[in-house]
Amino acid sequence: MINIRIILSLLIGTLLLFVTLRFQGSKLIRPYASKGIISLEIAPNANSVKHLLLEWNNDGLVKTVRNNILIDFLFIPFYVLLFYTLCGSISVRLNATSAKLGVLLAFFSLIAGIFDVLENILMLSAVIGMYSDISALLTTIFATLKFALLGLSLLYVVIFGSQVIWTKLSHL
Repeated sequence: MINIRIILSLLIGTLLLFVTLRFQGSKLIRPYASKGIISLEIAPNANSVKHLLLEWNNDGLVKTVRNNILIDFLFIPFYVLLFYTLCGSISVRLNATSAKLGVLLAFFSLIAGIFDVLENILMLSAVIGMYSDISALLTTIFATLKFALLGLSLLYVVIFGSQVIWTKLSHL
Protein backbone atom coordinates (compact mmCIF):
# COMPACT_ATOMS: atom_id res chain seq x y z
CA MET A 1 0.00 0.00 0.00
CA ILE A 2 1.35 3.39 -0.97
CA ASN A 3 2.04 5.86 1.78
CA ILE A 4 -0.38 8.79 1.63
CA ARG A 5 2.50 11.07 2.75
CA ILE A 6 4.37 10.26 -0.45
CA ILE A 7 1.35 11.13 -2.57
CA LEU A 8 0.72 14.34 -0.63
CA SER A 9 4.38 15.37 -0.90
CA LEU A 10 4.34 14.77 -4.65
CA LEU A 11 1.02 16.60 -4.98
CA ILE A 12 2.25 19.61 -3.00
CA GLY A 13 5.52 19.72 -4.96
CA THR A 14 3.63 19.42 -8.25
CA LEU A 15 1.19 22.18 -7.34
CA LEU A 16 3.89 24.53 -6.02
CA LEU A 17 6.04 24.12 -9.11
CA PHE A 18 3.01 24.42 -11.40
CA VAL A 19 2.06 27.72 -9.75
CA THR A 20 5.71 28.85 -9.91
CA LEU A 21 5.86 28.07 -13.64
CA ARG A 22 2.57 29.87 -14.29
CA PHE A 23 3.62 32.92 -12.25
CA GLN A 24 7.19 33.10 -13.58
CA GLY A 25 6.05 32.48 -17.16
CA SER A 26 3.08 34.84 -17.10
CA LYS A 27 5.23 37.58 -18.65
CA LEU A 28 5.67 35.38 -21.73
CA ILE A 29 1.99 35.65 -22.61
CA ARG A 30 1.91 38.27 -25.33
CA PRO A 31 -0.21 38.97 -28.42
CA TYR A 32 2.35 37.04 -30.47
CA ALA A 33 2.53 34.22 -27.85
CA SER A 34 -0.99 33.85 -26.51
CA LYS A 35 -0.13 30.59 -24.73
CA GLY A 36 3.16 31.78 -23.23
CA ILE A 37 5.87 29.12 -23.21
CA ILE A 38 3.41 26.63 -24.70
CA SER A 39 3.49 28.77 -27.84
CA LEU A 40 7.14 27.75 -28.19
CA GLU A 41 6.37 24.11 -27.35
CA ILE A 42 3.90 23.90 -30.22
CA ALA A 43 5.58 26.24 -32.72
CA PRO A 44 5.19 24.26 -35.96
CA ASN A 45 8.32 25.39 -37.81
CA ALA A 46 11.59 27.30 -37.64
CA ASN A 47 9.97 30.57 -38.78
CA SER A 48 7.49 30.40 -35.90
CA VAL A 49 10.28 29.69 -33.43
CA LYS A 50 12.35 32.54 -34.85
CA HIS A 51 9.41 34.94 -34.62
CA LEU A 52 8.64 34.02 -31.00
CA LEU A 53 12.26 34.27 -29.88
CA LEU A 54 12.78 37.55 -31.74
CA GLU A 55 9.68 39.09 -30.16
CA TRP A 56 10.57 37.82 -26.68
CA ASN A 57 14.11 39.14 -27.21
CA ASN A 58 12.72 42.56 -28.23
CA ASP A 59 10.64 42.54 -25.04
CA GLY A 60 13.69 41.52 -22.95
CA LEU A 61 12.16 38.16 -22.07
CA VAL A 62 14.62 35.57 -23.42
CA LYS A 63 16.07 35.05 -19.93
CA THR A 64 12.52 34.48 -18.67
CA VAL A 65 12.00 31.86 -21.40
CA ARG A 66 15.23 30.08 -20.43
CA ASN A 67 14.43 30.20 -16.72
CA ASN A 68 10.92 28.89 -17.30
CA ILE A 69 12.33 25.89 -19.17
CA LEU A 70 14.90 25.29 -16.41
CA ILE A 71 12.18 25.41 -13.72
CA ASP A 72 10.23 22.88 -15.79
CA PHE A 73 13.12 20.43 -15.38
CA LEU A 74 12.44 20.59 -11.61
CA PHE A 75 8.70 20.16 -12.20
CA ILE A 76 9.04 16.99 -14.31
CA PRO A 77 10.02 14.53 -11.54
CA PHE A 78 7.19 15.73 -9.32
CA TYR A 79 4.32 15.38 -11.80
CA VAL A 80 5.76 12.20 -13.34
CA LEU A 81 6.10 10.47 -9.98
CA LEU A 82 2.70 11.78 -8.86
CA PHE A 83 0.90 10.30 -11.88
CA TYR A 84 3.02 7.14 -11.77
CA THR A 85 2.18 6.64 -8.10
CA LEU A 86 -1.52 7.49 -8.43
CA CYS A 87 -2.11 5.30 -11.49
CA GLY A 88 -0.19 2.43 -9.91
CA SER A 89 -1.89 2.82 -6.55
CA ILE A 90 -5.35 2.89 -8.12
CA SER A 91 -4.59 -0.05 -10.42
CA VAL A 92 -3.77 -2.41 -7.52
CA ARG A 93 -7.24 -1.75 -6.10
CA LEU A 94 -9.00 -2.77 -9.32
CA ASN A 95 -9.19 -5.92 -11.40
CA ALA A 96 -9.00 -7.00 -15.00
CA THR A 97 -8.78 -4.40 -17.74
CA SER A 98 -9.00 -1.32 -15.51
CA ALA A 99 -6.06 -2.58 -13.43
CA LYS A 100 -3.97 -3.30 -16.53
CA LEU A 101 -4.85 0.12 -17.90
CA GLY A 102 -3.62 1.75 -14.69
CA VAL A 103 -0.27 -0.04 -14.92
CA LEU A 104 0.05 0.99 -18.57
CA LEU A 105 -0.79 4.62 -17.76
CA ALA A 106 1.69 4.61 -14.86
CA PHE A 107 4.41 3.75 -17.37
CA PHE A 108 2.98 6.26 -19.85
CA SER A 109 3.51 8.91 -17.15
CA LEU A 110 7.21 8.04 -17.14
CA ILE A 111 7.31 8.25 -20.93
CA ALA A 112 5.58 11.65 -20.75
CA GLY A 113 8.41 12.84 -18.52
CA ILE A 114 10.98 11.66 -21.06
CA PHE A 115 9.10 13.53 -23.80
CA ASP A 116 9.10 16.65 -21.62
CA VAL A 117 12.87 16.41 -21.05
CA LEU A 118 13.47 16.04 -24.81
CA GLU A 119 11.10 18.94 -25.52
CA ASN A 120 12.93 21.13 -22.99
CA ILE A 121 16.34 20.29 -24.45
CA LEU A 122 15.08 21.26 -27.92
CA MET A 123 13.60 24.51 -26.59
CA LEU A 124 16.84 25.41 -24.77
CA SER A 125 18.69 24.71 -28.02
CA ALA A 126 16.28 27.05 -29.80
CA VAL A 127 16.93 29.78 -27.24
CA ILE A 128 20.63 29.71 -28.13
CA GLY A 129 19.82 29.79 -31.84
CA MET A 130 20.02 26.09 -32.67
CA TYR A 131 16.70 25.26 -34.29
CA SER A 132 15.28 24.08 -37.58
CA ASP A 133 12.00 22.92 -39.05
CA ILE A 134 12.83 19.41 -37.84
CA SER A 135 13.62 20.46 -34.27
CA ALA A 136 10.45 22.61 -34.15
CA LEU A 137 8.40 19.66 -35.41
CA LEU A 138 10.01 17.29 -32.89
CA THR A 139 9.37 19.76 -30.07
CA THR A 140 5.72 19.95 -31.08
CA ILE A 141 5.43 16.18 -31.34
CA PHE A 142 7.04 15.64 -27.92
CA ALA A 143 4.79 18.30 -26.36
CA THR A 144 1.65 16.87 -27.95
CA LEU A 145 2.47 13.31 -26.91
CA LYS A 146 3.34 14.49 -23.39
CA PHE A 147 0.03 16.32 -23.01
CA ALA A 148 -1.92 13.38 -24.48
CA LEU A 149 -0.32 10.81 -22.15
CA LEU A 150 -0.78 13.03 -19.11
CA GLY A 151 -4.37 13.76 -20.11
CA LEU A 152 -5.10 10.03 -20.29
CA SER A 153 -3.42 9.49 -16.91
CA LEU A 154 -5.41 12.33 -15.37
CA LEU A 155 -8.64 10.94 -16.79
CA TYR A 156 -7.80 7.51 -15.34
CA VAL A 157 -7.03 9.03 -11.91
CA VAL A 158 -10.29 11.00 -11.86
CA ILE A 159 -12.56 8.19 -13.10
CA PHE A 160 -11.05 5.15 -11.42
CA GLY A 161 -9.75 7.05 -8.39
CA SER A 162 -13.33 8.20 -7.75
CA GLN A 163 -14.50 4.61 -8.12
CA VAL A 164 -11.91 3.38 -5.58
CA ILE A 165 -12.84 6.14 -3.12
CA TRP A 166 -16.56 5.49 -3.58
CA THR A 167 -16.09 1.76 -3.02
CA LYS A 168 -14.03 2.40 0.09
CA LEU A 169 -16.59 4.86 1.51
CA SER A 170 -19.50 2.52 0.81
CA HIS A 171 -17.82 -0.18 2.90
CA LEU A 172 -17.53 2.01 5.97
